[in-house]
Amino acid sequence: MIRLLLLIAIVFGAIYLVRWFITTPTKTVAAHIRKTLWLTLGLGLIFLALTGRLNIIFAFIGSAIPILVRHVPNILRLLGLAKSIQSARANNPPPAQTTQKMDVKEALDVLGLKLDATEQEIIYAHKRLMQKVHPDKGGTPHLAAKLNQAKDILLDTTK
Repeated sequence: MIRLLLLIAIVFGAIYLVRWFITTPTKTVAAHIRKTLWLTLGLGLIFLALTGRLNIIFAFIGSAIPILVRHVPNILRLLGLAKSIQSARANNPPPAQTTQKMDVKEALDVLGLKLDATEQEIIYAHKRLMQKVHPDKGGTPHLAAKLNQAKDILLDTTK
C-alpha cells in the first residue's frame, strides 16, 4: 500500500514538474535549476563533512591542480572566457579606424552588395553580417562599427 502511494505521488510530481517546465519562462526555469544545483551541492558537502568523507573532495582537488595548471588555456577556451577576454582587449580600437569616412563603393563591398541594392537587401545584408561579427558573439567592435557605417551610408543614398 505504501509503495502504491509513493508511486502515485511520484507520478503526480512528475506531471506537475513537466507542466511547470512547459508554462514557465526559460529564464525562470534556468534560475530555479541553478538554485537547486547549488543547494544540492551545499547539502552534499554538509553530508560528506558530517560523515567524515570530505577528504575525498580534498584529494580530488589536490590531484586536479597540476592538470588544471597545465590546461588552463584550453579550459578557458571551452568555457568561452577566452573570447570575452579577447573582445575586452579589442574593445578600444584606434580612433583612426572608426573615424575614417567610407564611400558608397566601400560600403557596398563591406556588405557584399551590388550598386542597385534595395533598402530591404541592405537591411538584410547588415542583419546577416551583424549576427556573425557582433561583439557579443565574439566579433570586434570595429567590425560592427564598419557594418553600421556602411548600412547608414547606403540607406542615405537610397532615399
